[in-house]
Amino acid sequence: MTDYLKDAGKAGLSAKAATVYVALLEAGVALPPKALISRTKLHRQYVYNGLRELQNRRLLLTEGRDHRIKYLAGSPDKLLQEAEKTRIDTLDGVQNLMRLYDRSPAGVVEVVRGSQATIESELQLLREAEEGDFLDIVGGAGMHWVELFGDRVAEWEALRKEKNIKLRYIGSGEDVLYNREESVIEHESRMILGIGNIVNVAIRPESVTFNIYEPEIVTVRVKNKEAVQSQRALFEVLWSVAK
Repeated sequence: MTDYLKDAGKAGLSAKAATVYVALLEAGVALPPKALISRTKLHRQYVYNGLRELQNRRLLLTEGRDHRIKYLAGSPDKLLQEAEKTRIDTLDGVQNLMRLYDRSPAGVVEVVRGSQATIESELQLLREAEEGDFLDIVGGAGMHWVELFGDRVAEWEALRKEKNIKLRYIGSGEDVLYNREESVIEHESRMILGIGNIVNVAIRPESVTFNIYEPEIVTVRVKNKEAVQSQRALFEVLWSVAK
C-alpha cells in the first residue's frame, strides 16, 4: 500500500484521491461509495472528490449506474506511467527556467532552493509589499505550501493582513476545500479540476513566482512587468470560469 501511495503522489494525485485509489486496488472488486467511505475513513465529500479526480485521470472503471454505481481501480501501470511523465515534465520545467536564469540580466530572475530559504523568501516579499498590493495564485500545490509553512502560516497571514494584500486562489480540489473549511488565511478560493499539485504560480505586482515542490523545493521568481501582465491576464480568464 505504501508504495502505491507513493507512486500515486508522484503521479500528481491528491492525497485523498490516492487513498481512494489504493483502497480500490486492495479490494480487487468494484465498491460502492459507502464501502469506500468505510474503508478509507475519509469524509464523504473527500471520497467523492477523489473519485472525480480519478475519473478525470482515467484511473477509474465503473459498474452499474445512478444509486447502484460501483467503482473499480484501473490498471496501476497507467499510474506509474503518469508518475514518470510528471517527473520528466517537472524536471524539464526547472531546467528551462534555469536556462532563462543563465541568460538573464542580474535581478530579472531569482532562484531560491530549500524549504527554509523558500519560507524566508516568501515572508520577505510580504514585508516589502506595498499597502493594498494583490497576490493571485494558480495553485493545486497548495497543500504542499501548507505543509511547508507549518506553524508559520499564522505569521505569514499576519503580515498579509498588516499590508492589506488581497489574495485570490485557484486550486484543484483538496486545497480549495481546505482553504474554505480549515485555513486561517482569509481569502477567496475557486476550483478548477486537473491543475495538478506540483507547482504554484504566484502573481504579484512586481513578479511572477513559480513554487516547484517536486523533485525538490525550488522557487523561481521572474521580475518582469510583461510576465506579470500576461500571467495576470491568464489568471483573470481562469478566475472567470472557476467555481
